[in-house]
Amino acid sequence: MSGRQEFERDIDEVRSMHEDLVRGAGGTPGGTWLFFAGLVLAAAGLWFFLSNVHVMTEPFGMVSGFLGGRFGGAGPAMSTGIVFMPIFAGLVLLFYDARLKWGWALFYVGLAIIVIEILSRIRFQMGMPVSNLLLMLGMIAAGIGMMLRSFRDQAADGGPAKRSST
Repeated sequence: MSGRQEFERDIDEVRSMHEDLVRGAGGTPGGTWLFFAGLVLAAAGLWFFLSNVHVMTEPFGMVSGFLGGRFGGAGPAMSTGIVFMPIFAGLVLLFYDARLKWGWALFYVGLAIIVIEILSRIRFQMGMPVSNLLLMLGMIAAGIGMMLRSFRDQAADGGPAKRSST
C-alpha cells in the first residue's frame, strides 16, 4: 500500500471517528441547529403567551368560602384563619410525639387544605386579541415540532446524504 493510500485511509478513519463523536440532536446526523431554532421559537411563543396572562386572586377560596357560606349566613364572612387550624393541631401533636399517626394525618390534611385554598383563589385572565393568541400558540407548536423533527435522522428522510467512504 502506498503512502498516499495509507494517508487517505487514515483521514477516512478520523472523519468516521469525528462523525461518531459529533452527532446531532438525538444521536442523528444534523438537526442540532434545527433543535435550537425550535427551542428559541417555542420559548419566545411561551414568553409572549405568559406575559399576556394576568393572575388575580379572589377574596375567598373553596374551603373558606364553603365554611363562610355554611356558618356565616348570606356570604363568605368566615375568617380564612380557620384553614390553618388542622395543620396547627397536627404540628402541636407532632412536636408532642412524632410517632402519633393522628398528628401526621392532621398535618397532611392541613397541608392539603392550604394548597387547595391557595389554588382555588387564583383566577387567570387573558386580555389579548384572538389573532395574537393564535400567533403565540402557533409559535409554540412550530417550535416543538422543529425540536421533535431534529431528532429524526435527516439522511434517511431525504436530507443531506452522508459522504460515502470509497
